[in-house]
Amino acid sequence: MQKNDKIKIIETAIEAEKETLGTYIKSAIKVSNIVGKNMFLKLALDEMKHREILEAALKAQLEGGKCVFPEVEKNEIKKIVPDVESEIEKTSHLGQDDLAILMLAQKVEKNGIDYYKDCIKNSWDEETKKMFSYLVRMEEEHYSLIQTQIDYIEGTGYWLGIREFTLDD
Repeated sequence: MQKNDKIKIIETAIEAEKETLGTYIKSAIKVSNIVGKNMFLKLALDEMKHREILEAALKAQLEGGKCVFPEVEKNEIKKIVPDVESEIEKTSHLGQDDLAILMLAQKVEKNGIDYYKDCIKNSWDEETKKMFSYLVRMEEEHYSLIQTQIDYIEGTGYWLGIREFTLDD
């Protein structure tokens, strides 16, 4: 793979992270529920971290060096799941506007997952593959977190991806 192709892949990913960051900030403003607002703000911070990782990789490529994936601390997303659980118990039912915003955010995450999976297939070395694999895992966790909120709004009986009850029980 040519250096320019590598740079284009990373630049595209950076642009996607910037757009997603903006989407999440706008969503935090629009959503009516405090749990939803906090979730979107946390997701926005994660997208900013993703962008920083990608910008470091781009800098390394532009300087002719290897892409070195930085060591990343324990996943931050899991830290907010207990907060989401306790806050949902205290809050009122979310509205349909919130559902539309969440579904849009989930689509954004799905697009990111697909793009980064493509990047893994086209990775030019192990470090690059490691970086894009990490980004896939993070976006998949974002997707799951958003799905938890959607399940709550829709009252499907699912909590964290597990069916809480059925009418057949």
